[in-house]
Amino acid sequence: MAVDDFDQDLSPIMALATQEDLDPLVGYILKAELTEGLTSNADYKEYFPDHTKYRDLIEKEIRAFGGNSFLNVFRVSGPSYREIVMDVADKFEVRYPKDGAIENIEELILLRIAGQAYDKMSDAEKEEFLRTLGVGSLSKALPKSLPVAAIQAAIQASGASALNLTLMVANAVSRALLGHGLSFAANASLSRVFSIFSGPIGWVITGVWTLLDLAGPAYRVTIPCVIHIAMLRRKLSMRICPKCGARFTGTQKFCSECGAKLPEEFGVAAEQTEVSEQTQQ
Repeated sequence: MAVDDFDQDLSPIMALATQEDLDPLVGYILKAELTEGLTSNADYKEYFPDHTKYRDLIEKEIRAFGGNSFLNVFRVSGPSYREIVMDVADKFEVRYPKDGAIENIEELILLRIAGQAYDKMSDAEKEEFLRTLGVGSLSKALPKSLPVAAIQAAIQASGASALNLTLMVANAVSRALLGHGLSFAANASLSRVFSIFSGPIGWVITGVWTLLDLAGPAYRVTIPCVIHIAMLRRKLSMRICPKCGARFTGTQKFCSECGAKLPEEFGVAAEQTEVSEQTQQ
């Protein structure tokens, strides 16, 4: 990838994503049959379905869909990923600090979607939803609207709550658009728990797409991609050493605690076990 193409908020995530991580992104892009440029590329034709061989092409496609056609005439790689995330936030009418960290803006988008979906849930679904996010003991009486402050506090206090939220929304979007959930969200009881919320979250996403289609059908690509990448970013922030359990960043090759060689792919198996145990309590 050329230096000019590097995006500080997207390129590091794409560089560490596995084929399994990238597969939904490719699926969202290919849904835009009339405007996508991925399938006409020589690298795609040669290496598909090994998406790790053309990560840069996937990244360029996402950024190209994020810009309008006029601006893209003057841009080699489309707008920055931060601009795309902010644009999606605007479409969901999310209030966010303009200079806020990218992960915080992504979190506010997910909370907005979750809040709209919460309104469409039955009381039983609301109770399970709050318990899955670690705020089940908030009150004996279910709140009418999503208690955003309580969920933000739970996310800050627990990596499991944060991972649950991102997986929950990303899994529901995958079901709504691709017809199936995320394969790596199916560990233990996660698939059973998250499938409960797929309907309400899918309705929210479908409704937003319907409103935006006339203004810009590219949102059918950028919205699910932003949600999926937010989930991948959260997974990256929760990588765990398989030997000692210490957390590490995506740039490390050896564990700073025990010195073990670290896997190159995202590693969240231990964290998913924690999530599963939490949802069963």
